[in-house]
Amino acid sequence: MRILHICAGWGETNGVAVAARLLAREQSARGDDVGFATWASPSALRRADEVWVHCGWLPCLWWAGLFARRLVRMPHACYDPVRLAFHGGRKKLVGLLERHFLHKAERIVVTCDEERDWIDGYLSGRHPPIEVTDMKRFFDIGRAMERAKPAVWEERPLHLLYLGRRHPLKGVEFLEEAVRQSNESSENGGSVPSRSLELRVVGDATGDEKERVWEWCDVLVLPSLSENFGLVVAEALERGKRVIATDGAPTWRGQEGVVYLEGFRSGSDDMRVELLRGAIERLNSRS
Repeated sequence: MRILHICAGWGETNGVAVAARLLAREQSARGDDVGFATWASPSALRRADEVWVHCGWLPCLWWAGLFARRLVRMPHACYDPVRLAFHGGRKKLVGLLERHFLHKAERIVVTCDEERDWIDGYLSGRHPPIEVTDMKRFFDIGRAMERAKPAVWEERPLHLLYLGRRHPLKGVEFLEEAVRQSNESSENGGSVPSRSLELRVVGDATGDEKERVWEWCDVLVLPSLSENFGLVVAEALERGKRVIATDGAPTWRGQEGVVYLEGFRSGSDDMRVELLRGAIERLNSRS
């Protein structure tokens, strides 16, 4: 089978592109002929037995859907109600196009049950078949968690890492405020003995630089209001790191090794800060 993956950007730090490559590697292993593009000619799109279109809301993706013989949509959480509300006016303007190419798909591939429900709501219950694919299969999470060292008290600061781009839906400002408040409380002799916190916000790291960041990290924090799979969580767990994630990344609900914060998406800004601060301080407590 000839499969063509269409994505708006193929950079190494683009989580959507990384997910597409993982799927393509699996398809190649079973003998499929797999290609990648941002824009492709009508003839190239028609030659493919399947065209996988990743994400949504962009002209290059609608173009692919226009000429594909068999269209597979993988929206990567584009229809999460929180994301739909972000730039909601623009999305209403182009909503007819977006819905048209969703309905045109042979099937829609999502990464969790919640995403299936978001699409069901966005398309008012009328849509092509929706397939839930478990992206965790690409990562050695179980064995890595078995090898993870237990948390130990050290005299140095606790190293917290946020790895990803800054964006209003990523919640980085809530994390920064939680760390500031916690350090301030510790300096003033807070009731729970704890180390100081050191936070790194890393937006773009690859190769050896990225591995050095992971080596430094004690706890990965993903304070997102809306996330697709949350690739960085899988990467952290695979390395035996502790993780704090929110209900903005529903794939990780109930996952061993993840402190999962319910109510983060719907809470006030102050509540979000308090949820993050509480989770960090529980991991940081000497007791």
